[in-house]
Amino acid sequence: MGNAFLLKNGLLVDGSGEKARTAHVLMQQGRLTVLENDAAVAQVKLDGITEIDCTDKVIAPGFIDVHSHMDYFAITDSPEDFDPFVSQGITTMVVGNCGFSPFGFKCGTEHQHLIENSLFKAGHGDINWSSFLGYQEQIQSHGSRPNLLSLVGHGVCRTSLNGFNSSALTEQQYQEMLTLLDESLAQGAAGVSLGLQYKPGVFADMDELKDVAKLVKKHDKVLTVHAKAYSVLSGTYPMNPFGKAHNLRAIDEMLDLARETGVKLQFSHLIFVGEKTWPTLQQAIDKFDRAIADGVDVKFDMFPYPFGATLLNTILPEWVMADMPRVLRKTLPMLRLRFEAYFGFKQVGLGYDCIQITDACCEEYSQYNGKFVSEIAEAVGKGEFEVMIEILDLSNAEARVMFHRYYNDEIIQTLMQHPAALFMTDSWPEPSGIENAATFGAFPKFLQIARDSGNVPLEKLIQRMTQEAAERFGIKERGLIKNDYIADAVVFDWKTVKDNTSRSACSAAPTGIDHVFVNGVQSVKDGKALVGERNGDFIKAIA
Repeated sequence: MGNAFLLKNGLLVDGSGEKARTAHVLMQQGRLTVLENDAAVAQVKLDGITEIDCTDKVIAPGFIDVHSHMDYFAITDSPEDFDPFVSQGITTMVVGNCGFSPFGFKCGTEHQHLIENSLFKAGHGDINWSSFLGYQEQIQSHGSRPNLLSLVGHGVCRTSLNGFNSSALTEQQYQEMLTLLDESLAQGAAGVSLGLQYKPGVFADMDELKDVAKLVKKHDKVLTVHAKAYSVLSGTYPMNPFGKAHNLRAIDEMLDLARETGVKLQFSHLIFVGEKTWPTLQQAIDKFDRAIADGVDVKFDMFPYPFGATLLNTILPEWVMADMPRVLRKTLPMLRLRFEAYFGFKQVGLGYDCIQITDACCEEYSQYNGKFVSEIAEAVGKGEFEVMIEILDLSNAEARVMFHRYYNDEIIQTLMQHPAALFMTDSWPEPSGIENAATFGAFPKFLQIARDSGNVPLEKLIQRMTQEAAERFGIKERGLIKNDYIADAVVFDWKTVKDNTSRSACSAAPTGIDHVFVNGVQSVKDGKALVGERNGDFIKAIA
């Protein structure tokens, strides 16, 4: 597996959290050997081994992206889709998040078109399998640049049984859903993901979520959750400006779910959407701290940018989602939505000036990709609300956006320091329109923030990116530079590593990630992805 490499004279940050030290790392047959001194190197036969001088460079385990959606892009034989991620130092990705996965649904479902026409539809063609094993076979047929560890999506399973219908599942559908999820977990899926702001997850009640959590607990795996709300006011709950902040309510519901069922809970992308939500940061952290002190097995993940990619329709209340797209052409409902949008934006601290259209998905507005709704409205001479509704309608509610004011720099630094924080990209390559900077620079950005601010020591930061992430998802023999562990490794320059993305250059490559190895195969050399290099090791069932 792969060629043999000797990484010489590097600053070894082995992922354990222990103090960095100078050492050499040998990679042979896809496995690691740590050589602590020159005398140990002298005992190695170096014939056929490529030596790489790592003086003044860090040698670390390959980074683990704990929240990704690249499973859809892995379906087709387009390894270049993964180049931006591997070029960040990412060697393993946890995929199948937010209720979406390209498996785990009813075979022959009449709702196949809804499953294929997902947020990630550009990443694949037709899906002609339904099980985890069928998906695994598809990927194994051509390999993947990084390792992939898959969750099964509750949302896609539910869609296959009842479409995007807001009505409760019948008893037969309910039991079939649990059976399908159980089968995926038994075949090797690493857990179940919930997408409670997307259709149809938004329609699931707490009893349903408890049964799913109990199923995950039975398999001793992970339940990840895109919660119902990430702002103080959200359309997924009744509009009550005097009640508990909706993001805190959503956190409480999921922590209570974990308390009651004992499930291992991963709270996806802990964000604070809108300036009026930012003051809830400490309350949210306190809730996680109390739960952890009570013995709840919970962590959260985060990205290092104040924005994130999603669909424009996620801003809509549940009552609108339940009648899409017809409701967009009804006068009275749109008057109600206009009022709720005005009131909601004001209460949350958002505005049309923080909704950036990355891909309008319609010819009429495609020329404005990259512009904010406020900018587009001014350019076309229409109201901001009208522009938003037109884009939703003309795109069949498929328009893609970047929402801003998710965080500020202070919140990002505070969350990075929390012991329950893990790191991720939550991004994917866009086939058209504007790219998400996280696709190209998330992990270098984390490194850059830690170096420049001193908020997290290098050794601890790497441990979060590697060993702690591997332990969280039950990934064996990865996450450490350790004898006989699998040879996932990254070499980077701690002094110069940098995210180079900006609004005008959102797909700029990072600086300072010199070499990346996946299962002993060199995938990045001197900062450049190696075309054609891929590995055949799709991570299978996790014990």
